[in-house]
Amino acid sequence: MSKVAFFYRPRRDKEATQAFAGDVVALAENIEYVIEFPEPRSSLEIGALLEVGYDPITDRTGVLAFKNFVGTAFLAGVKLQVISTKLGEAGVSGLLEEVSRLSSSLVFGWRSPAGFSATASGEQQPPIPYHQLQFLRDVILRRQPGQRLQDFFAIVERSPTRRFLLERPVVPIERARNFDARSVTDIFNHPERLVAVRDTDAVSGSPLAQALRIGESPVEHYPTRVSVSSRRLSYDTPENRFTKHFLGECLTIVYRLLDEPNIHGQMRADCREMTSILEAAVRSPFLSEVGVLTVFTNPTQALGKGDGYKDILDLWLQLGAHQALPAAEGEVERFIQGKDIALLYEYWVFLKVLEAVCTATSATSRTVKVSRSDLGEGLVRGLLVSLSVNVSVAFNPSYTRSAGAAYSTPLRPDVVVTLDGTRYAFDAKYRLQWLTSLEDSLDDEATFLRADLYKMHTYRDAVTDLKAAFVVYPGSEFVFFERGGGRRQAPGEILAFDGVGAIPARPEGAESSALLDVITALLGHGQSSL
Repeated sequence: MSKVAFFYRPRRDKEATQAFAGDVVALAENIEYVIEFPEPRSSLEIGALLEVGYDPITDRTGVLAFKNFVGTAFLAGVKLQVISTKLGEAGVSGLLEEVSRLSSSLVFGWRSPAGFSATASGEQQPPIPYHQLQFLRDVILRRQPGQRLQDFFAIVERSPTRRFLLERPVVPIERARNFDARSVTDIFNHPERLVAVRDTDAVSGSPLAQALRIGESPVEHYPTRVSVSSRRLSYDTPENRFTKHFLGECLTIVYRLLDEPNIHGQMRADCREMTSILEAAVRSPFLSEVGVLTVFTNPTQALGKGDGYKDILDLWLQLGAHQALPAAEGEVERFIQGKDIALLYEYWVFLKVLEAVCTATSATSRTVKVSRSDLGEGLVRGLLVSLSVNVSVAFNPSYTRSAGAAYSTPLRPDVVVTLDGTRYAFDAKYRLQWLTSLEDSLDDEATFLRADLYKMHTYRDAVTDLKAAFVVYPGSEFVFFERGGGRRQAPGEILAFDGVGAIPARPEGAESSALLDVITALLGHGQSSL
């Protein structure tokens, strides 16, 4: 029977459920779970648990909360599938898939306790160092013994490949062996190695001494040293050069992010542990005589089939692959951390608004640029996509009093569509209010938070030339309050786009029709010049 890993229950419940090592447990975001372990956890184990959002109370109990992070996490040998109560499993997949169309690495972040499956894509893009670091942490620290990088290297270290190295050492004449034609040529090419022969010397009158009669009064000479043919076994093989190069690549990645302040504290501790393991491997005696890998075309037979070598080659191929989402079912998981889904939802709303404007105006979207760093990629604040002279879509534009764009404090809506100089704001809010409790409801009806609608009034009133502001949220209710007093419950009912409203938009693999309908209706109200 499997061993109980821990007991867990939502904080407001009294009955706990057992989780066994090797189980897959589904947990909901934004819900706190009380965790109780059968035995006290060590400080090292507690440190690893902190990374997945665990808040210890005693050495056996604590509270686990993922907040807005969704994906896959691991706790005491149990795989946790953190799902979104707002989007559902299909919604999360749809969100990731559509965001990945913009940039396959937008979906990754560096502060999340959870992870998503990932697989290599065919896109010719350089990998993100942080993604590679996560991969190395998996293959060095998290895999079972026997499947780790250091285990594969230990196999290589026990029996590294060797080859006969042809050398021509210069040795004293009395130690010369394997004398060949090149040795004879070398004697005549290096007169500095010759000494005069006396009549009493044993070599006096020998054919070689007579052949080396030199000087105005010819005197026999004889070499003191000579180059000879020699062979010795050397570890300087293509396979070992590749292995040394791969370890160096791994160390470079870890060194690059070792002291990065923006990554999780536990990740920095893991970096130090990985550094120790990799440095010990690089110091292996057999690698000391191994040269530098200058070119790599096709793997040798030993590299492709040899024990340990073939596994290291496979890790190198995976390390160099660009990571993309989502992964097909059954593909190998990379355990790369996921970005805060609230930020992903913000990216997704921008993409859907841009797509809707393009569809409604029959315009072709320009390439959307992303910012890139060692930690990943993201949309740049203030990004502006101009579709024509009269139509543009902006991501996180800033409106300030000094620029004459707002009359009070600086404001930064998530998305702003500008049509003929008139602005319309769309603010992504990854939160909602359920109309009934999750336990009792058979449907998923939910509405927006009133506080979010109040913020739309701020945008509407404070930003220059902004006529309407919408909350875009993963709920089910549409509403628009016209400035003249009308309350509209469908985009087609809006008589004047002057006011505030809320648009439901959930990525479930289908079009967000309400968002497209709003954009279409918006363009139909006095925008014929577009």
